[in-house]
Amino acid sequence: MTDLDVVAARLNVAIQFHSGGEKGRWHPRSRTVSVRRDLGPVAYRCTLAHELGHARHHHIVGEDLPEWIVQRQEREADEWAAQLLISEDDYARSESVCPHPGAIARDLEVTVHLIEVWQRMYERIAS
Repeated sequence: MTDLDVVAARLNVAIQFHSGGEKGRWHPRSRTVSVRRDLGPVAYRCTLAHELGHARHHHIVGEDLPEWIVQRQEREADEWAAQLLISEDDYARSESVCPHPGAIARDLEVTVHLIEVWQRMYERIAS
């Protein structure tokens, strides 16, 4: 399993926690990711990986960003998190046992959302 604390350190990103509100947030000026403290282990892991994806891609934040940029940045962060947390071998093994996205997600300890992101990525690559 990927150690996200090590990934954060390699990206020179500090991890903080907050209460209430959104699950996670990337703060580029301080190179900090903040994750909501009441998330369960799977949601925490996937949220942290997603926010680290924003850091990895040097994403910008701001109220005045055009929606197409926000959507592109969210997609890039999701795809980076999916690639980080889901290997092809693990996915194939899990899918061979039960092809339902929920079962794969449970087995790989990620969210169904990241499974669906991973599937869309590999569908694009295959076509």
